[in-house]
Amino acid sequence: MSPCFDLTTNLSQLSYGIFSQLSRQLDSQELWLDLFSDQEKSSAYSLSVAEKDKCLRLQEPGAYLLRLLGNRGQNVKSFLAKLHSSAKIYGPKMDIPQLILHRKFCPVIWSRPEQIIVYIDKSEENLLDKNTSIDNSSIINQHLRLQCKASGFPTPLYQWLDDDRKLEGANQSSLIILRCPCTARNVFRCKVWNQVEEGKEWSEFYRATGKTFYSELISDIVDLSSFAVPFADCENCYKQKMEELAKRLGDEQKLGNSNDNLNLHEDDPMTTIAPEELIASDKVALIISNRSYSPNMTNLITPHCDAETLADALQQLNFKTVTLGDLNLSEMKQMINAYKKLLGEGVYAIFYFAGHGFEANGQCYLLPIGAPANDYGPQDCLSMDLVMNEFRDFHPSLNLILLDMCRRFLPLNIDAFVAYSERFRQGEIKINRNTVYGYATSEGIGAYEVKGEMNGVFMKYLKKRIKQPRPLLDMLNKVFLDIERDPKVRDVQIPELRSNLTKQRTLLDPLCKDGHTTSYNHHTFHWRTMHELPIPVQIEFSELKLQVTIWFDFCGHFTNKVYVFSSVEDLIPKDEDFQEFMEGKNKEDLNKGEDGGMLVSDCKTCSEWALSHLAYLRFPEEFECSSPKMCKDDAEGVSLCVLLSHLQKAKAQKNFSLKKKYFLILRGN
Repeated sequence: MSPCFDLTTNLSQLSYGIFSQLSRQLDSQELWLDLFSDQEKSSAYSLSVAEKDKCLRLQEPGAYLLRLLGNRGQNVKSFLAKLHSSAKIYGPKMDIPQLILHRKFCPVIWSRPEQIIVYIDKSEENLLDKNTSIDNSSIINQHLRLQCKASGFPTPLYQWLDDDRKLEGANQSSLIILRCPCTARNVFRCKVWNQVEEGKEWSEFYRATGKTFYSELISDIVDLSSFAVPFADCENCYKQKMEELAKRLGDEQKLGNSNDNLNLHEDDPMTTIAPEELIASDKVALIISNRSYSPNMTNLITPHCDAETLADALQQLNFKTVTLGDLNLSEMKQMINAYKKLLGEGVYAIFYFAGHGFEANGQCYLLPIGAPANDYGPQDCLSMDLVMNEFRDFHPSLNLILLDMCRRFLPLNIDAFVAYSERFRQGEIKINRNTVYGYATSEGIGAYEVKGEMNGVFMKYLKKRIKQPRPLLDMLNKVFLDIERDPKVRDVQIPELRSNLTKQRTLLDPLCKDGHTTSYNHHTFHWRTMHELPIPVQIEFSELKLQVTIWFDFCGHFTNKVYVFSSVEDLIPKDEDFQEFMEGKNKEDLNKGEDGGMLVSDCKTCSEWALSHLAYLRFPEEFECSSPKMCKDDAEGVSLCVLLSHLQKAKAQKNFSLKKKYFLILRGN
């Protein structure tokens, strides 16, 4: 089938089918964020703040962006060039748009004459303790890195082979192996290939008779014998060493003892390896606090304060926090889905929930606002089974789950919860390492708020310890010990800790984005976008000679709550009316500009006429708005302030930036 476009076709003039496929791909994995990242404003792939904001509000921004590129004169050829250059940074995710546009198939070729380059992996040099006194040669350079590079389109795939057997999980361009004689004897090669899959919209074009759609290369065998050195951490090498030693000494009993203690050789002072310096490629936290459960349940008191306390502490530890209050079930699921995209390799991740909850059949359930008072089933709650199932394909270096809620066995229809939890016990069960559960209380009992206290029991003691430079598990155990010493709660709230974390990580571990720069920048962009407030708005009432200024400020660290301020000032007049405006004004209240002119906008003193008016704002019903309060300060003068909550309910938005949608009522006193 011949394409209905050529390299000169403007992107906005592509056929409906091709245009739709491309727009869907731009939406997939938010590919457009990677493409439109140019900082140079003259680039066709640079977006203004307003354009980015619009795209983030759209559920399907791909079509809008393709039309935008068309308006900027971009055709198929220039778009393919951009995709090709971006593929060098972002890899195979750029392939499908190029396949849709029928980029020519390019068989794989070696990127350099040396098919495989062998490096002595020196990354461990940076992990040495500065105070170590042992010989560096015994603990560094103990690995080899085999690197194979090929190019082609679609992006080449890699599979490392050991004596023609596939090495499980070795499907990257690099392979790291032990630098020891027994490993060096192995026969390593790398298979590289690319292909156009069957069953795709573009497959028929590429797999037509006479066309090449598959290519493959297999590297020469790499000789590692010259790199081999005795390596104490290889059990086979160590065993051979002990056998040779025993044979020399003629002591067979010594050999038996050595074999019995084979796994204890790490305690040998000659082979001790320095402690590993633990780092995080990024730090992210999702904090949800639900307190407004009425009329179905009793409202809680401290969740929002607990969330604010934790967010403040974590931000001081360089965590990117997203803090949300009073979410319903669909909003909680939506935020879990967004949060999991941040759980990349090397990331330190924290999920904290404060609110009502319970336990059934050994599993915790988080209650959203709006949940029924009783007879609720699995469909009314957020199961931690579901949450951890969403996380199963992601492997952060630390995944800390803090559940500050009751764990009583509440539901009457227990059979429904048993049946629901069985879904997650079927098929292959995948358990991720580096997961720590910190429960505010134990199975079957409650978690409490103490009257008159700002925080709940768990947060009251966690906030005192969380910034201490202790290993995480040690820090949590100290928190639990503090609660045990509190006579008010020690017998009614007993925290619990579960963990499969093997390394002594702390929340103070330094950030190091080397090798993860792209994902780190991606996370930062999303976080900043979610915390981007609208610019101040000025509305003129020329017939009254007044203007209203509306501006915004976050409520603490909450992402879905903002303060909205509105103030009334005198309207800055035209030049011909300036003299009339100045009558009755005290000129000492006005500042002088550099040219000697009056800067009316710098005047903080409003006329009696302006002060006799207030600006009331009315917002859409999906937001919760507090009663207005009068505020007065030296910088902004007199203004009305309201607290606007539930910004996550803004329709057609992927972030929680406030929509500029309100009604203004100007009233005279």
